[in-house]
Amino acid sequence: YELDSLRDLAEQFIEEGLFGDIPENIRYYLDLDAIARDLAMDYSETTIAGKNYIFRCA
Repeated sequence: YELDSLRDLAEQFIEEGLFGDIPENIRYYLDLDAIARDLAMDYSETTIAGKNYIFRCA
């Protein structure tokens, strides 16, 4: 993924429905930073030629 942060990846996963159907009014209560910390267990970030990439390690 070409994203700036794991938090952005968490937001993308929510938008894509990876965590199931989450109603719009509930999404404001999600802790995206906590989801990003959890994603860090399986994903890593690297910067190549000034672009940040996130990839799955596990």
